[in-house]
Amino acid sequence: MEYIITKLIDFIDKFYHQKKINKFLINFNLKYVIDIGSHKGEFIDSIIDINNKLKIYAAEPQSKIFKQLQDKYKNTKKINLFKCAISNKNGKKNLKINIKSSTSSFSNYNKDSKWRKLKEFLLNVFGKSSFVNLEKVNTITLDKFCKKNKISKIDLLKIDTEGHEREVLEGGKKVLKNKTEYVLIEFHLSKIYQNYNFQKIDKILKNKKFKLIKKFKFPFLAFEDRIYKKIN
Repeated sequence: MEYIITKLIDFIDKFYHQKKINKFLINFNLKYVIDIGSHKGEFIDSIIDINNKLKIYAAEPQSKIFKQLQDKYKNTKKINLFKCAISNKNGKKNLKINIKSSTSSFSNYNKDSKWRKLKEFLLNVFGKSSFVNLEKVNTITLDKFCKKNKISKIDLLKIDTEGHEREVLEGGKKVLKNKTEYVLIEFHLSKIYQNYNFQKIDKILKNKKFKLIKKFKFPFLAFEDRIYKKIN
């Protein structure tokens, strides 16, 4: 049952949700993309053929998943892979690795979250721990990441970090001020993580002169992807 549900969610994500986003992004003439929280390359696969000039900088901290990314894109020149977590501090931090790797996070689950309980039920871990182990990963701010890799322009900044989105934005003050055109970011609409507040994330972006231009709600699940555009 768990396998069927997981495959169904993955199918909806790839052939419905990501396609809707891709159809919207295709008009943006993207060249330079930073993919924060690349996981297994789901977003990369959806945009890689959007144009021939596309260059992607992809950051993924999980060792096992990063190795899969390396194997998958070893012959793809337009993709640059980095084993790190983008955050608000430079250093190291413990990442909680979960049974379903796409839900691994720095954040703690909110025990009272109805969505968390539903999620664990769907993954067949309800009443048990979905946690596997801790992995100490390297963290770097977005500003330092861009400076280190000589990234002077970002057409699209994509962020999907399972509750760590605010910290990503906090570490990118300079980049958000004058280098970024669009931000694609995942919003959790339920309080699945402790100390997570999507209204605060929205406020940070608006204070940086970004305007919300599109929402993509995932069918029957409590999250959506939002696209913000820089206003001059």
